Amino acid sequence: MSSATELRTELPKGRVDGGLRRPRGTGRRRRRPTGALAGWLSVAPALLVILGFTFYPMLQSMLLSTDRWNMLGPPEFVGLENYSTILGAGTFRESLLNTAVFTVITLIGTYVLALATAMAANRELASARIVRTITVLPAVIPMVVAGLIWKWLYEPDHGLVNNLIGLVGADGARWLFDNDLALPAVALVSIWKDFGIYALILLGGLQRIPAELYEAATIDRAGPWRQFRSITLPMLRPAGAAVFLLLVFNSFKVFDQVWVMTEGGPGTATTTVVTFIYTKLLTDVGVASAASVVLFLILLLITVIRMRLTSREES
Repeated sequence: MSSATELRTELPKGRVDGGLRRPRGTGRRRRRPTGALAGWLSVAPALLVILGFTFYPMLQSMLLSTDRWNMLGPPEFVGLENYSTILGAGTFRESLLNTAVFTVITLIGTYVLALATAMAANRELASARIVRTITVLPAVIPMVVAGLIWKWLYEPDHGLVNNLIGLVGADGARWLFDNDLALPAVALVSIWKDFGIYALILLGGLQRIPAELYEAATIDRAGPWRQFRSITLPMLRPAGAAVFLLLVFNSFKVFDQVWVMTEGGPGTATTTVVTFIYTKLLTDVGVASAASVVLFLILLLITVIRMRLTSREES
């Protein structure tokens, strides 16, 4: 008994019978969050950014849309007066019409050009790589720079566009100073700059179409147009839907090239919804906020309609 007691006392502190004594609490494993909690924790930083920089400003815009405020004095509550002001006859309705026309022009022009480019780049040819490179080059140019370049190209007296037209014996136009030509001229800049990005999206959709479908169609003696109508377009609907939504959203939010090239002129010929909001921010924040809420509701409605149409097509 005495020898055992002496052995115990000679052992280093923290050891019992020759074994290591575990520090208190080290045997417990820390529980890691699993399941839904782990998912929420992983997306929490992104959610905080979205809440702080998207939903909070959106909520503030909705609240300010019911006030009259020039940023000098305190806001004055006016209810729905700002909405009745912008929805009545005036500049906002003209800007809404201009935005709709701009959207239709860019939607049709960009989609047709992007689809043609994607089909050309999808072929197994050496020139296909060159096509892919060239089409993406305009997209890397900042929109402000592209607007300034095209503003010079459209210059009535010394611009390249009118000089090329003069080579064939025709008279040039005052592109950005003509009420009928200014909006299509600005829309052409958007088509030129963005079609390459949408062509890449459509190219990804084309490459997902099984080659066996075209081979079977060729055996059945289906021509190129029949293959395009019966195979390419139906199989390209998911990518086409994405391109449609992106084009509509970007067209309704157009601002940079319009402001750089025309500042909404001549008159109100190129005034879009966003340029209207920008100019109104300097005089009446409430009216500008009401216009931004209307723009949000329009885009939300377009998104819902497109999603329902897509779900019906898939079912």
